[in-house]
Amino acid sequence: MTEPRAVMSAAMRSVLLPYDLSARAADVQSSSVAGDRSLFVLADGLAAELAPLLVGDLPIPRQKARLTRIGGRCPVHGVLLIFDPYSSQLHWCARCEQPYTGREHDDWWAMGAQLWIAERAVHAATLFALRGDPGHAALASRILATLADRYASWPNRDNVLGPSRPFFSTYLESIWLLNVSHALALLETANAESVHALGGIVRDRLVSPSVALIASFHEGKSNRQVWNEVAVLSALRLLDDRRAIDRRLQALGGLPWLVEHGLLSDGSWYEGENYHLFAHRGLWYGVQLLQALERPLPAALDARYAAGFLTPFAGVLPDDTFPSRRDSQYAVSIRQWRVAEWCELGYAHAPDTRLAGVLTRLYDGAAPAGDTERWRSTADAERNAAPVALTRADGSWRALLGARVVAPPDRPWSIESACQRAQGLAVVRRDRARTYVGLEGGHDGGGHGHPDRLALTVQSDEWRWLEDPGTGSYVDPSLFWYRSTLAHAAPLLNGRSQLAVAGDLLAFEDRGGAGWIWKRARDVAPGVTIDRTVIVADGYLVDLLEWSSAPPSPDVEQAAVAIPSEHELLLPIAGAGDVLPAPLWSSVAMQGAGGLEDGFGFVRNAQVAPLTPRVVLRAHPTSARATHATTAESGSEPLPALVWYASANSGVLLRGQVPGAPGHPPTERHWLRVHGNRGAIAGVWCWPDPETGAYAVNDVAFDLADTPRVDVTTVDGTQAEHARAPHGWHIELLARHARSSIDLEGLVAAPTPAAEPNDALTPPRRSSHAAVGDAAVLVPTVEQGAVQGEPGSTIDGAISFLLDEPFYVRTEQSWREADCPTALVQLAATDTAFVVDVDARTGALVVAAMAGENPLDNERADINSDGVQWYLTDEVAHGWAAAALLVPADPDAPRTTPLLPGEMAQGLAPVVSWRPTVTGWAVRLVWSRQRLPRGDDGTVHFDLIVNERTPDRERRRGQLVLSGGGGFGYLRGDRHEPARSLRLSFD
Repeated sequence: MTEPRAVMSAAMRSVLLPYDLSARAADVQSSSVAGDRSLFVLADGLAAELAPLLVGDLPIPRQKARLTRIGGRCPVHGVLLIFDPYSSQLHWCARCEQPYTGREHDDWWAMGAQLWIAERAVHAATLFALRGDPGHAALASRILATLADRYASWPNRDNVLGPSRPFFSTYLESIWLLNVSHALALLETANAESVHALGGIVRDRLVSPSVALIASFHEGKSNRQVWNEVAVLSALRLLDDRRAIDRRLQALGGLPWLVEHGLLSDGSWYEGENYHLFAHRGLWYGVQLLQALERPLPAALDARYAAGFLTPFAGVLPDDTFPSRRDSQYAVSIRQWRVAEWCELGYAHAPDTRLAGVLTRLYDGAAPAGDTERWRSTADAERNAAPVALTRADGSWRALLGARVVAPPDRPWSIESACQRAQGLAVVRRDRARTYVGLEGGHDGGGHGHPDRLALTVQSDEWRWLEDPGTGSYVDPSLFWYRSTLAHAAPLLNGRSQLAVAGDLLAFEDRGGAGWIWKRARDVAPGVTIDRTVIVADGYLVDLLEWSSAPPSPDVEQAAVAIPSEHELLLPIAGAGDVLPAPLWSSVAMQGAGGLEDGFGFVRNAQVAPLTPRVVLRAHPTSARATHATTAESGSEPLPALVWYASANSGVLLRGQVPGAPGHPPTERHWLRVHGNRGAIAGVWCWPDPETGAYAVNDVAFDLADTPRVDVTTVDGTQAEHARAPHGWHIELLARHARSSIDLEGLVAAPTPAAEPNDALTPPRRSSHAAVGDAAVLVPTVEQGAVQGEPGSTIDGAISFLLDEPFYVRTEQSWREADCPTALVQLAATDTAFVVDVDARTGALVVAAMAGENPLDNERADINSDGVQWYLTDEVAHGWAAAALLVPADPDAPRTTPLLPGEMAQGLAPVVSWRPTVTGWAVRLVWSRQRLPRGDDGTVHFDLIVNERTPDRERRRGQLVLSGGGGFGYLRGDRHEPARSLRLSFD
């Protein structure tokens, strides 16, 4: 090992980090001979991982990373293929142990390889700064020089979420640029050979253009914006642009703003655990930078940030996995090196005995020995791995610089019942934390939230009876299932997934022998309020669901349907299981409202049976063991849980086959489907004792006529009467003529605040360049002969709109950079018809070969073709009544894809004709005026979008929107906000 170099100053700090690197180098060296040797062993391990790169070619992709539906995933099991930085054309599945080849997999590998090589640069620069080995400096310099040389060769085109050159999303380039910035800053701080010349090249060719690109795209209050913001600030620091740093730190949407508005009052990131882990790691970089700038967070925000190191562990499941809430991956183990490192960094920031307890758990050696897979690390775009035994020497360069020199003290792992009111996590634990009962609520989670208010979770050890399946691939159609209410153990109204609302915590208390959670969700369907109360005793729980309906709140966006006279409520009561006695099942078509994210299209082999006064099941659990091994194997088949349910309302019992968790086979689901504008469903779950397998409950009786009451008789003959009481919940106990009672309280005075608005970051209702303001557009009536010409011809008397720059929604290129596409839109009416004519002057017609499955993502394939999206609604529905996507592909008529279920049957489909033109193409749409949906004032809400794509692209370049443009079109697909529509009147 090379000794630390004498040129180091007494307090040598990177411009991006607040650490004294000279002192740290001495700490690493001294740990090799005395005390805790983990830092020395960590440095040795990190150095060994760089050995293959010190000679030979660097595995830096020549191609731009590309997102496709199959890229990087096993076509058999749907799981991610193993990332091997040294294997660019052969990719293996760990599940089936088969190799896969092809451009899609190679282009997905390019994403990981870019992040991996950037992390190796900062990894090598850190080792050089602490140990002075010139080989590490040379490696980091070679990586940076190569990336700078190639940066301009990667095209800023065909991106999925924001502009990027090496990647397909801006936040990935932000992570990449952040690593590049840290590598260069460490090399310059440690005065590496020739670094000053290199620094100029990297700044000019990579840092400056990359930071300008990232800064052009703001994602509001998003986990991704954390990374964008920290990368921009770090790059500006390298460029010594202090004024720009000041402006950014003070701006709405800046780093301090994101800490304040993204972290909830309990310290958790509002989008859920998965995005908490991701966003909070980004915040770590930001907090380090603020300290290096001597502009630390205010004390209150710093305390919230510090709390964020602990909050995810409040919800850890009995098998040491994080809950799969919202857009989380399924069954992610806490026993991974990146989790342990994160806790080490949290403890270094603010020592806490609870974090020490978490680290004691992670370092207890209970998990099997194995490869931590740190060497595969793709910076902070994490890839989850199986749990393995960990030590303090398993961190990365961050731990080498930032972990405490002395190990945190051993503390017992303490995990009890917990409630994070703002996040919405409420958990009651039993059997020494081996049994977990959770009820969903709180913040809606924003764009990564799921419509799962009041979902119930029940798990004992690794056995899961009711669980959240999380989310798999974002580009696979299965995403619509995982983002549906039907995929969760949550109530569903009228065949539609719940509206995005927060859940209110009304009560929480756990006294050990008994505990309860009471939550409420308002307007999960228009005008419907649902309460769910879960009481957890020893060996069983009581589940009470109550609902009522009233006129919907005026501030809640309604579905585009009339409110039914009687509501239909669907409640999952168990997964796979056996109904006792076996009912007479018959086949049935389970149908919802028809929306993509209602989930009913994924249900197979549905059956129905009469609903008896009491439904009894033996519920079979599933296990996450196929994804990640548990720390303790039971060695025996799981016992079922005993389940009883009853309803005060008439209905039926349903069962069907539904998708399993991502990467798992299909499973079964049982539901109660009942009707009524108010009502109650009650149930009891009894799980086997984790040690003895014994059951606590002998029988259950329900009285739901007025005030719901549930009577539970335990195996020792004790009768427990459960009912709501003014103070909370009352349990009357009768045991051999001896009476006692338990009163649960913990009532919460005020509901959880609604989701915080994004303030000025919220997109406006309509661009200031809309065709008109809020006034109705008068569609003139013309003679029948005026509309007899071919599409694109002038309609005498029509009102015309030239859609140009103010109407453009861009992706990578601005309107001018995109060669100034335009479209002339004419609106006219005859006595019987409404006519819309579009002359799209967007260049040569580009359409997908066929309207089949989209190879890129789960959007409809034709959104990436030249074409038109049209939308009709009325003022009463507050949503689209009809919409379609038209692509001028076939000579006789455009290819048509309905965007909403049922509108063609309602007679809302136009007659369409089209033709190619010298400057593009033209289309004419003609509706029957009599059938147009109208509001109370007789007006019609309408909008039209022209999609345009160039031959050199795979994805749509931009859109011309009749109601006004502005902003970015990433991830818009065929979705469009009804509030943006134009109001049309007819004379």
